[in-house]
Amino acid sequence: MSKEIGIIKKAENFVFELFKTADTSKLLYHNFTHTNDVVLGCIEIGEGSNVSEEEMEILTLSAWFHDVGYLTAWENHEEIGVKHATEFLSKEGYAEKNIELVTGCILATKMGAAPQTFLQEIICDADMKGLSRENYDYRSQLLREECLLLKGVSCGEEGEWIEKEIEFLVQHVYYTKFAVLNYGPKKLQNVLTRKAELAKNKGKAGGQDKKNKIKEKELKLKLDKAQIPEKGIETMFRTSLKNHMELSAIADNKANMMLSVSALVLSIVISSLASKLDKHSELIVPTIFIVLVCLVTIVLATLSTSPKITGGKFSTDDVKKRKANLLFFGNFHKMKLDDYDWGMKEMMKDKEYLYSSLIRDLHSLGVVLARKYQFLRWCYMIFMYGMIMAVLAFGVSALVAPNPITAI
Repeated sequence: MSKEIGIIKKAENFVFELFKTADTSKLLYHNFTHTNDVVLGCIEIGEGSNVSEEEMEILTLSAWFHDVGYLTAWENHEEIGVKHATEFLSKEGYAEKNIELVTGCILATKMGAAPQTFLQEIICDADMKGLSRENYDYRSQLLREECLLLKGVSCGEEGEWIEKEIEFLVQHVYYTKFAVLNYGPKKLQNVLTRKAELAKNKGKAGGQDKKNKIKEKELKLKLDKAQIPEKGIETMFRTSLKNHMELSAIADNKANMMLSVSALVLSIVISSLASKLDKHSELIVPTIFIVLVCLVTIVLATLSTSPKITGGKFSTDDVKKRKANLLFFGNFHKMKLDDYDWGMKEMMKDKEYLYSSLIRDLHSLGVVLARKYQFLRWCYMIFMYGMIMAVLAFGVSALVAPNPITAI
């Protein structure tokens, strides 16, 4: 009995010294505390399963060495643990057949391995006893952090990690009757707890996603406003429309001036020359020419100021299709107030439609203005060159006239 206690105590001290002298700063889960828990689990299950003293010794020794490989590497740590156990037990003169049983139990704890003997089933169940603990959530977080520290990669977001946990918990099975009866119910309770945590996490994530979308939308609106300065746009439209109206007023003033001058010239010519034409036939051609010049000038000046009125109505479809320009009186002067009120409110709801209407209105004013100035240009050119030619015609007539005109 003393030999049994001696070899187990030596193994415990040996393993403790390994963990004590090694750098365990990254072993948040697979540390000496976990190793001790697995030893206690083997003893608990072993006693509950009525194993012999020799079998209990093999289980205990296996538990002490099963995770010492983590001190060297994450991958294939079981093989490293087998090496440590074999060297230690051989040095202590432990029976070869029992060393093989110990190494078999250690290798059985490898992830994905299937236990082949009852002792291997016991140590596997003891290694996974933590799945049924009340502080499972805390130990799970330690394992996740250890995964990050040792592997150098993230094990997924919180929700993703919990999903992996639930999948592992559901697929895992206890092998011994003792573990099934004593650990199984508590493990299932942890499954339910983790599922509730996952649902809560997804709810928070969904709520956060919704908040993020709202913030993203608000940010987009702010960026849109920053990129399109509304005050600057309104100032631009106001200035452009004001300039167009002033240019239109200037054009009308010029047209009125040409109308007045042409009418005055025409009245003087008619009143002064009409009675002289029977005696001075040489004045007929110059007089007709100057009359025609004045008449054409009057026509062009009148055309430049003549208004153009459209239908004066728009339909609801025009508004819905954003085709009606409600800012120009020619498009609505025959509409009822209620219909026009509805159309204007629809336009004010849509900033794009409102700006589009302002653009169309500005363009229409530009087209009208171009028409005015085109007629005015023709009017001035005809009047100027026409009057020059008329004066020359009168001069030639005066020179060739048989009876010089003494007075008109």
